[in-house]
Amino acid sequence: MQTVVFETDNAIFYFESSDAIFHLKYYSEQKVREAIKLSKTISSSSSEVINIESNYFGFIVLDLIKAGKGHVYCKTCKETYDPDQLTPIPFGFGKSPFEVNLKQKGGIFRRFFKKRKRICGSGGQRYLCPNGHELIGMITWTGIFQIFSKERR
Repeated sequence: MQTVVFETDNAIFYFESSDAIFHLKYYSEQKVREAIKLSKTISSSSSEVINIESNYFGFIVLDLIKAGKGHVYCKTCKETYDPDQLTPIPFGFGKSPFEVNLKQKGGIFRRFFKKRKRICGSGGQRYLCPNGHELIGMITWTGIFQIFSKERR
């Protein structure tokens, strides 16, 4: 069985090649060049261990961990962990643009009486080992938001 290996400064991630190809398939179908290239590299390799050096694969690592696939070796702890042992931590404005954390208070009626303001933001996801060491963290989205601020009189 082939193993795909991805290394960061703090960790080494191990995945079955079939899981990596499965998760790359969606992005390949969306015509993401880097995903197509990685799929071909993994599929055509005859080696038992396939080392991936593409930063783009970090996004796939986040997907694979979320799906409960693979294992990760924490370089600080010198221990190997399963994905269910890792702690997901959103950062910035949150892990997804659909779950933006603006920390806005107030009801719907207050919003009608406030000025609108646009701000730019980004967010992402990171994973920590059980001992709190950051293994991987990536900004996964950026956007412009319309928020409501108090009107000055």
